Amino acid sequence: MRKFLLNDVTVLLVVSVIAGSLLAGAISYGANAYFAKTISDLVGDYGEFDLLIQVREEAVEDATAHIQAVIQDYFPGARLKQSVTIPTTGKTPIFIALPEEFKTQKVYENIDATFAGIPGGAGVSIMTEPRLAIRGVPEGAKPMLTEYINQLEGVRFSFRDGASIGVILKTIDKLTPVTQAVNDYLKRYQIMEISFPVGNEAANPVRTGDLIAAELISRQQLKLVQNVSVNTNQDDMAALVSTMLELKRFLSNYASAITLTPTDGAKFRRGDVILFQGQDNAAPAAGAEPDRTNVLIEVTTLRADGKAEGRITQGDAQFLTNLTGYRLDQEKNLIGQAVAEAAYRNPRQDLAKALTELVSLAEKIPGMVQDAKTLSRIGQNALNQYGGALNALERTLAGVESAGTAIQAATGGLAGIDTARLETQLDNSSKAVGNLINTLQVLQLLQGNATNSINDLTTVQNNLTTLRGQVAALGTIARDAQKAKAAIDSIIQGGQNTLSTLRSFNAAEARSSLADANQKLDQLAALNVALISSQLQYLAAAAPQMKDEEIYRSIRLLDNFIAGQVIPGAKIQLLTTGDVTADSIMPVVQEQVGHSDFSLYSTAMGVIEPNPRGELYAILLEVKAILAGMTAIIVTILLLGLDHSAIMTFMRRQRLARQADAAGWRRFVRRFRLGLFARDKVYGMAVGAILLTGIFALAGGGIPYLPWIGVPVVGAVLGYVVSRYAERISPVSGDEVLAGEALGLSAEQIIREIVIPSGRPGLMEKLNHRKMKLRGGHR
Repeated sequence: MRKFLLNDVTVLLVVSVIAGSLLAGAISYGANAYFAKTISDLVGDYGEFDLLIQVREEAVEDATAHIQAVIQDYFPGARLKQSVTIPTTGKTPIFIALPEEFKTQKVYENIDATFAGIPGGAGVSIMTEPRLAIRGVPEGAKPMLTEYINQLEGVRFSFRDGASIGVILKTIDKLTPVTQAVNDYLKRYQIMEISFPVGNEAANPVRTGDLIAAELISRQQLKLVQNVSVNTNQDDMAALVSTMLELKRFLSNYASAITLTPTDGAKFRRGDVILFQGQDNAAPAAGAEPDRTNVLIEVTTLRADGKAEGRITQGDAQFLTNLTGYRLDQEKNLIGQAVAEAAYRNPRQDLAKALTELVSLAEKIPGMVQDAKTLSRIGQNALNQYGGALNALERTLAGVESAGTAIQAATGGLAGIDTARLETQLDNSSKAVGNLINTLQVLQLLQGNATNSINDLTTVQNNLTTLRGQVAALGTIARDAQKAKAAIDSIIQGGQNTLSTLRSFNAAEARSSLADANQKLDQLAALNVALISSQLQYLAAAAPQMKDEEIYRSIRLLDNFIAGQVIPGAKIQLLTTGDVTADSIMPVVQEQVGHSDFSLYSTAMGVIEPNPRGELYAILLEVKAILAGMTAIIVTILLLGLDHSAIMTFMRRQRLARQADAAGWRRFVRRFRLGLFARDKVYGMAVGAILLTGIFALAGGGIPYLPWIGVPVVGAVLGYVVSRYAERISPVSGDEVLAGEALGLSAEQIIREIVIPSGRPGLMEKLNHRKMKLRGGHR
C-alpha cells in the first residue's frame, strides 16, 4: 500500500496537476484573450493610440474632417481611427496615434488648444502608454513636483493634464520603480490647508498665504513653507489673480455698508433678502410682487446683538429714502411683512467729499507756507534779540534795586518818628488853643480889647492843624515807602526768577528747530501744488461712478473667474515638510488671519491616480486569475471524484473491517477522531490540498479575498468533503475485495486489479491499465 502511494499516487498527482493547470490556464487565457480583443477593437491595443476625442454621433463626419485637417497641419504622419458609437452615451470615440517626434511636453500641454473647436467635440483625453497620473496637486506645487519627476530614471517627460500631472514613461518596466519613487516623494511633503467659512473668507488668499509662510519661516525656523494656492511661477497668471482679488476687495469696501435693525422681534438668517421702497412711487405692500425700482438687500452677516449686515443686490444706497424694509419670499417672489429699519454708510460719497476737501486744502498750501515762513522770520528775529533783552532785563532789575535802596535811605529817618504821637499832641494843643480862643471871646464880650489876641491864637490854631496834616502826611509817606520797598523787593525776586528761567532756555536749539522748519517749508513750497491739485481733481472725477447693484454683479463675476485658479478666499494651501503638525502652526495662522474662525488640516501633496486603461487590463488579469482559480477548484473536485474516491472508499472499508466496537465515552472520542483523522479523510485532504495548490500555482489562479495560505486549506476542505461521499461516488464491491484477499493478493494488488478498474474512468485508470495483470477485471 505504501509503495503504491509513493509511486502511483505521486505520478498521478504530477500528471493531474499538469493536466489541470493546462486546462485552467487554457480556459482563463481564452476568456482573457476574448475580452482583450473586444477592448482592443474599442480602444486599440496597449500603447497603440495617444489621443482620444469623443464626439456626438450626429457630428462624426464633420468632426472627423476637422480632426484630419488639424492632423495634416500640426501632426503630419499621425493616424486616425474611428471606433463604434457607444449607445449609452451617444458618442463616438476617435483615436489618434501620434508620431514619436510629437510626443513632447509642449505638444501635450497645448493639445486642448490645438483641437479646440471640433464640431460636437467633448475635449481631448491623453492615453499614451506607459503613463502615470498624479491628481490633487495644488497649482503652486506642480513646478516642484514636475521638476523632480523629470529627473527620475525611466521618465520621458511630464506635463500638465488639467488638474493632474501626467507622466509619460520610456518603457513599461519603469512603471513600478517610478511609481514607488513618486510615492516616496509625495510622503515627504504635505499640504496644510486653511479653510474659511462663508462670511470670513480672506480678502486676498495669495497675499495672506505669503505672509503666513514668511512668518512661519522667520519665527519657527521651518525648512519649507510655501504658499501654493496658485502657481507663483506663472507670473502673469499669479499677478492677474492677485490683482483681481485686490479689485474684489476694493469693490467690497467701495460698496455701501448696510446695517439692518430688526423690528417687532424679527429674526434674520444669512441669505435673507430685505426689500425697500427705493425709487418706487408707493411704499411696499405685503403680498405684492417686487418691482425693478425697489432696492434689495441680501443679509450677509449676523451680529450678536441681533442686528445684521447686508449688501445691496438691486438698486443703490442713494435710493434708500424710506428706510423700512420688508422680507421678500424668494420662492413665491412676494413681499412679506416689515421686519427691519436700515442705516447705511456710502463710501463712494465719503470718498468724493474727502477728495473735494483735499483739493481745497491743496489750493491753500502756498498761502499756509508763506504765513508759516513769516512767523518763522519773526521767531528768528526774536531769538536774535533774545540776548539783548536778557541784558536789558538785568539792567532794569539793577535800576529797580537801586531805586529801592534810595527810597529806603530817604525814608529811613521818617521810619523812626512816632507820627501818631505827634498828631495826638498837636490835636491836644489845637484843642487847648481853641479853648483859649473861646475864653478870650468871652472876655472880649466883657472887655472888648481881646481881638488881636484871638486872631493870633486862631492863627496859631490853624498852624497847629496844618502841622498836624503835614505830620500825618509824613506818616503816610513812611508807610508808603515801606510798601514800595516791599513791592520793589518782590519785583526784584520775581525778576531774578524770570531771568534764571530765561537763561535756561536753549536759544541755539530753538534756532536749529526754526532752521529745520524753514527747510521743510522750503520743500513744501517746492511741491508742484498745481499738479497735486489737478491730480486730485482728476482722481475725484475718475473715481468709479458705480451703483451698488453694479458692484455686486462685478464681485460675482470676479468670483466666477477667480474660481478657476483659487477658490475666492475660501482656502489657503501651504506646502510644508511631513514633520510639521497643524497644532504647531495654529498660533501663527490665527495671528495673521486675525480670527480663529477657520479650519486647519493636513492633506497629501498629491495622489497617484490609477490609469483607467491599466486598471481595465488589471481587471482583465484579475478575471483571468479568477477563471483559472475557479477552473482549478472544479478540476480538483473532478480529479478527486474520478481518480481518488475509489482509493478513499477502499481505505474506509479496510478501516471499518479492523475497527473494534467501543462503548461510552470511548466511542464518542473514537468517532470524533476518525471523523477528522481517519486514514481515508487524511488522504483526501492531503490530495485535495496538493492538487488545488499545484493547479493554482501553475495556472496563475487567484480568487479575491482568498490569500495563498488559504488555497491549500480550500483544497483540503474539498478533499474532506469528497472523502465523506467517496463510497457513493465510487462504490467498491466487497465480495470482489474479499475474493482478492482470499486469493492472497496484497492491498496494492487489490487496488490495482479490483478497486481502480471498478471505479470511475479517469487518469488513474489510464495510468493503471499498463500495470494490470488480471485483464479480466472491471474497467
